[in-house]
Amino acid sequence: MKSFETLIDETTKSEDIEELESAADLFQYGIEEGYYTKRQADEFNNVYWKTKNKLLAYEISDTVKANILDLISIISSAPNSLKDNKSQLIDYVNGRLKALKGKVSGLK
Repeated sequence: MKSFETLIDETTKSEDIEELESAADLFQYGIEEGYYTKRQADEFNNVYWKTKNKLLAYEISDTVKANILDLISIISSAPNSLKDNKSQLIDYVNGRLKALKGKVSGLK
């Protein structure tokens, strides 16, 4: 079993959603076998969602033309149920961008 630090490092360096999900599966196995603690589970969960939000933002940035930091922020606040369906996530992001136009000076 990988050390927790190695697993976290590999998770943050994931280049796509599949790699990230593989790290999550490995972590889940480690939890079931008792290799990791509750505190480590909380830390992994935080790293997982930060990484997933970033990867999703880059994935939809081809479709939705907006600043990548704005996309990450919007996706971070999106319901988790939308994050597994790309078309619903794009609709959500477009809706948030339209709602924020005029309220935030950096959005066009």
